[in-house]
Amino acid sequence: MASVKLYEKNGDAKAKAVQENLEKMFGKLPNVFKAMGRNGDFLESMLKLSESAGRGLDAKTKELIIIAVSAVNGCTYCLDAHRSAALAAGVTDDEITAAIEVAAAISAFNNFNKAIDIESDLKTR
Repeated sequence: MASVKLYEKNGDAKAKAVQENLEKMFGKLPNVFKAMGRNGDFLESMLKLSESAGRGLDAKTKELIIIAVSAVNGCTYCLDAHRSAALAAGVTDDEITAAIEVAAAISAFNNFNKAIDIESDLKTR
């Protein structure tokens, strides 16, 4: 259950318009866009941020990064959504698993290094 109200085309006028376009694109209105649907400026800004992030990366690479970050952040919603998008972009199940393995390993190193506050001696000059 969401901890915020879900706005299904009953937010402000801009949110309604953006949600109608999203519904056409997805064939339904995903819950994440309902949760952002109170304020059209916010919803539109989040979509623009998502579109502009990673510009210059191919779709497969971008989806693998999203999957890896979603996995280590524990966001099942994003993991499910972007696994579907990755498969549609031609990513294999083995590539998805490999990306999650890399993210999990680096997350473990990150947490260890933060915990001991180790000084970096591997800086690029």
